[in-house]
Amino acid sequence: FVLILGQEMSNEFLQFQSQKLLYDSGENWERNTTFGPIRLNRLMDHDIGNDSLIIKLRIGLNGNAADQINGLAFYSYGHLSFQKYYYAYVYSRIVNNTNIFPRYTGVERYFGRTGETDLSGIGYENDWMILQWGRGRQSWCAGNDIQLAIGENSPAYDYGLLELDFGHLHVRYFHGFLEEENDYNRYITGRGIEWTNKKSFVIGLSEIVIYSGINRPLDISYLNPISTHLEIEMNNRQNELGTKSGNGVWQASIDWLIKEHFRISGNILFDEFTIDKDHELEKGEGHSNAVSVRAVWSPKVFKQMYTSFFTEYIMVGTHTLRHQSGYNNFVQRGLPLGWQYGSDGDQYRVGLNIFNNTNLITKISFGSRRLGEETITNDPYAPYPHFQEVPFPSGMVIKTKFISGDLKWWWKQNVSFMTGLEWLDSDKDGQEFSFRIGFDIYYPSSFKL
Repeated sequence: FVLILGQEMSNEFLQFQSQKLLYDSGENWERNTTFGPIRLNRLMDHDIGNDSLIIKLRIGLNGNAADQINGLAFYSYGHLSFQKYYYAYVYSRIVNNTNIFPRYTGVERYFGRTGETDLSGIGYENDWMILQWGRGRQSWCAGNDIQLAIGENSPAYDYGLLELDFGHLHVRYFHGFLEEENDYNRYITGRGIEWTNKKSFVIGLSEIVIYSGINRPLDISYLNPISTHLEIEMNNRQNELGTKSGNGVWQASIDWLIKEHFRISGNILFDEFTIDKDHELEKGEGHSNAVSVRAVWSPKVFKQMYTSFFTEYIMVGTHTLRHQSGYNNFVQRGLPLGWQYGSDGDQYRVGLNIFNNTNLITKISFGSRRLGEETITNDPYAPYPHFQEVPFPSGMVIKTKFISGDLKWWWKQNVSFMTGLEWLDSDKDGQEFSFRIGFDIYYPSSFKL
């Protein structure tokens, strides 16, 4: 099938999870991009009509249990398309336990019950432009599950988005509000450009900035999609002067499909880069960067089944994604915006993914991880204490070996079950074993006006 226009969707949906595995296997590469996350797509033969209003709804119940913690989520998803190019969508959850559902950061009210809109928005999209305003997240990188600065599993935030498609050249810009923390208003903005041959190769360059200040309003200077953080900051064009008001990172990404069944993805990120060797490096100041690499082999082991063997490496430097003002760190609501383990660490992982092309996804992986004591997850809003070079990872290093497995089965289109297990062997906590189960059932409805 051929994919065309689309909107954002939940990570739990079959379309989201299966498309990631199809990219690994070389399918639908005309839609592959470093500007994620994956968006909901409509089929080419879907007759929407020029004046039609199409509404698709699902109301469901999702349950999860792990390590003597369990919870239920009542959720709803609605998608509206009007006159082919206009759309609106919303995905909301009401839960009785905030600790067990991924990406959930709603404020707990009473008896653990709380509600949150994870995705929502309105927009216009045709074959060369996306103009959208709503809530969700951006995930910019090449390859699956190796995000560095911003990723698909971060807390949701409100933002506006503009994307232009010039055929082989794509540009995207977004600007949003993260949160208010101790009277500091925190904002995020990003701009990127990528080139693709729509068959086997994608290369992208991007800049992502977090800026903040006490009661700081939206900064007009960062609304310019063709600008750069360095020019704005160094020339005092922002509405809060000085070099402590914002934190910019720059990323280069490459995604290459070799001979249809072998995929190599890589990202390199620069946060601080010392170029004055005579002055700064003599003081012990160093660089601050991150890198992620993933290689996937997808042989046709079984007919009508997608099998992918992968190996990957992620490294985020000690001071990377931190700033001399901690409110410009790459976090939101106390959680990382990118790599889930924050910073000051690295991880090796190998594994196997299997998708039967209809209703069953199986994942198995194992590897090792190191985290230093200055990881951003330990104190999310703390600034880096200094910018001197230190051993990596820093201080007391926690080493962890792990094995994990997940299986998700869609018994029917609207009924699915999942199970998973994880074994950890950590320097800090010793050996741990966890087992989780869950289900998802929903009632679908759609109509055309």
